[in-house]
Amino acid sequence: MTPAQVSLGAWIAFAELAGPVLVVMLFVGLAAGILQTMTQIRESSLAFMLKLAAVAGLTSAAGPLMMHGVDGYAVHVIASIPAILHG
Repeated sequence: MTPAQVSLGAWIAFAELAGPVLVVMLFVGLAAGILQTMTQIRESSLAFMLKLAAVAGLTSAAGPLMMHGVDGYAVHVIASIPAILHG
């Protein structure tokens, strides 16, 4: 495993972990913004609470699945330490 492969694997693991959360927050924030515009409610905590509830639900439902990619990456990197050090 080369340092470039370690870096690429880290970016992929980061995307697997943060990607679903960011996508859920994007769509919930957009829906909350549209709802607030339609009803003319100007409460900023409404969008925050909806995003917080959506992320809490996502991490409790899909958290183990999201951590599986990070776990696999960590195991692969730790197993490759001798090959990385000795070139």
